[in-house]
Amino acid sequence: MKKMSLFTGALIAMLAFGGGTGHAGGRTWEVIDQANTGSSQKPDKYGYANAIMNYDYVPGYLFKVYTAPLRVTDIQLQPGEKMTGTPVAGDVVRWVLGTGKSVKNGLEQQHVYIKPTKPGLKTTMVINTNKRTYHIELHSYRETYMAAITWNYPQESLKMQIAENERVIAPGIDLNAVHFEYDVDVKKGRGLHWKPLRVFDDGRQTFIQFPKAMLNREAPVLFIGAGKKAQLVNYRVKKDYYIVDRLFDVAELRLGEKSQKIVRITRQ
Repeated sequence: MKKMSLFTGALIAMLAFGGGTGHAGGRTWEVIDQANTGSSQKPDKYGYANAIMNYDYVPGYLFKVYTAPLRVTDIQLQPGEKMTGTPVAGDVVRWVLGTGKSVKNGLEQQHVYIKPTKPGLKTTMVINTNKRTYHIELHSYRETYMAAITWNYPQESLKMQIAENERVIAPGIDLNAVHFEYDVDVKKGRGLHWKPLRVFDDGRQTFIQFPKAMLNREAPVLFIGAGKKAQLVNYRVKKDYYIVDRLFDVAELRLGEKSQKIVRITRQ
């Protein structure tokens, strides 16, 4: 009976942690680890302004924050953004959390202060606000720490830019329906002066923005589809934009004939 119980327990553990498969066909724990690793954002030299690390905010990203005992790390929210509750941490015994406020450009700015009690700790924290949710992974070291963390909000900035250009580019854009997730990949050629800066749609039309350097130079032609099945599509040119009166999953910009240069655009 004892051997049977041990066997049953081992079988349950194997099914729960080793034998389960995720949607990508791997083991459950591997799928989870890959997702967490792929979404982790670490500090780098390009994000720093003085002692403040500026992350680009994307929903679902896991932002890493490094701390040290006797040092306070200041997590700064967007001015005007308000927390809807107390930040939640996985370990509130060995980590000290506090909140505060300041004023920036006439707007109230909320802060979350973090301090570990000793090095070698690791936990997670979630901050919910009236605009978004931040998922943070906390690490503590003996001396290395981040003084302050804040975020850039590229999608919000792009919406503001679209709103400013709306009258000239395309009146009537529904900013609430704008879809930004497009991949732009160079398939042939290098150093292209016309590689798109960004691509987005509003559920009806697709907008492709190019560098202003292209305005006075040879411009590519847009095809819907990829490879030999691609077909020429009608589009309008307004300033530095191509405007297509439809949506597409894949499109290609092509320039030249013999040594053709190709950029592929894929909607996510």
